Amino acid sequence: MSTPALNMRTQPRRILVLGDDTKSFLSVVRSLGAAGYEVHAAWCAYDLPTLSSLYLHRVHRLPAFERGDEAPWITALEALIRDFRIDLVLPTNDQSALPLQLKRNRFEPLTRVYLLPDETYRLCADKNLTWELGASHGVPVPRQQHVDTVDQALQAAAGFGYPLVLKPTTSATEQDPFHRRRVHKVRSEPETREVALEMLRSGPVLAQENFIGVGVGVEVLCDHGEILLAFQHERVHEPIQGGGSSYRRCVPLEPAMLEATRKMMRSMDYTGVAMVEFKRNTSDGRWILVEINARFWGSLALSVAAGVDFPLHLVRLLLEGVRPAPQTYRNNIYCRHWSTDIQWFLANLRADKRNPELQTRTFAAIASELWNIVTLRERSDTFQLRDPRPAWQDLGQYLEEKLFRVLKMLSPYRQQRQRRLRLLFATSKTIAVCCHGNICRSPFAAQLLESSGRTILSRGFLPLPGRRSPRNAVTAAAAFGVDLEPHRSAVLTLDEARSVDMILLFDRQNWLSLRALDPSLLARAAFLGAADPSGPLEISDPYGGDLSEFQLCYQRIRDAAQQLQS
Repeated sequence: MSTPALNMRTQPRRILVLGDDTKSFLSVVRSLGAAGYEVHAAWCAYDLPTLSSLYLHRVHRLPAFERGDEAPWITALEALIRDFRIDLVLPTNDQSALPLQLKRNRFEPLTRVYLLPDETYRLCADKNLTWELGASHGVPVPRQQHVDTVDQALQAAAGFGYPLVLKPTTSATEQDPFHRRRVHKVRSEPETREVALEMLRSGPVLAQENFIGVGVGVEVLCDHGEILLAFQHERVHEPIQGGGSSYRRCVPLEPAMLEATRKMMRSMDYTGVAMVEFKRNTSDGRWILVEINARFWGSLALSVAAGVDFPLHLVRLLLEGVRPAPQTYRNNIYCRHWSTDIQWFLANLRADKRNPELQTRTFAAIASELWNIVTLRERSDTFQLRDPRPAWQDLGQYLEEKLFRVLKMLSPYRQQRQRRLRLLFATSKTIAVCCHGNICRSPFAAQLLESSGRTILSRGFLPLPGRRSPRNAVTAAAAFGVDLEPHRSAVLTLDEARSVDMILLFDRQNWLSLRALDPSLLARAAFLGAADPSGPLEISDPYGGDLSEFQLCYQRIRDAAQQLQS
């Protein structure tokens, strides 16, 4: 199937889509591929189920993000754009949009890149500026206080009461765009001190009053501040403690929320897609502005299923200048992300249904949702009859994770892992010791293993080289005779991973990161914790913990390293 616009060209337009999930990224790939565009993808994990979609033409490897004008990722992306004659680069998440936003002058001369003006991006990315934008237009906003110290967080708690919402001013930073900074809800003074202290290490924090309500999103496509398409959804299942939804439904546009969205889009002269997130109290109808997602949103599959194809209309607007005709959409269509919703269901079973702060549902309400399937009103984020593989892979990975949690507790599995570890260690001359950030566990373990006579590399998966180890790590390591003061983090490259004989890991997340780099590398990987049968298989990351947590972690690593070399 192709569009009339595409038929004018001998070759379909090529679009490079950047993303890393089975929600918005998958929806964009499917939408554009079904419309006849040649869809390429990059900057994603290579075990991502989205990459099995039949609508994806080719997947490209790009180096990880690094700061600097001549960083390898910049050169590689420039070459990709030129060599494959990419017509449009389309980031679908903050982690891919921010690096391009920072280096737009390198890429915009080469092709069309979907980016917002810098000031517009700043207004939407900074939650404090978004709050001020909404307030200046009379949009209801929660009470808020800017927090630079723990004492200020405690003052906010005294004024707003508990629970208190603590938000980073931005979800991603220029220093680390691939790490999402989380929103926290604290319920006591000790918890406020602990959480605020940790969050403030990454920058200023916003303290907001807690507002009980259901998440509502108004999604729009705009051209110079004019809303061309609008759609509204309401969350049905959202994480018990808050976060992205796993089950939602489309609802009629609420005039007041639409008008609030219109005012903010017009004031920014906004061109592109956005989801303005609100929260509405179902008891009294009050609502507040939460944030503006200046990109594609997690529930994108719902709007496409209901008849509003935001990705296709955005691309036509950008590449061909074609504005969509006014559209209506079907109401009461539901969409579910199955693997995420299974986790929600299990959490909902355990949650206290009497607590109004928790976004729970009764068993009767959940059972009634079966009627949506019977009446053919339910869709899936991942499953399509024409493109089923992403859904099966997503569900398979979820079940694999649950199976691992069971297996790691069983003695036969632990023994098998120990034999594998010892065999690899005995036959290896070069070993890469890898943890998430290469500032806590792997540099400590690498120094302990240097006496083994092998070549030892200390590496991490987080694409942030040059970081120092935390002060608690340096102090705790010194008690074991390990000096982490001069250590600086290094990132594991694909070439390095393929060149070593063995890769030592600490936890399941490290294993997933290695698989995302190249699944074939798992054949030479093993868990260091398997060497010590008296402790757990995984050695947890102490990052962000106090001195005692680092001491316990390093004791565990030392015991495992000693047993491995015995």
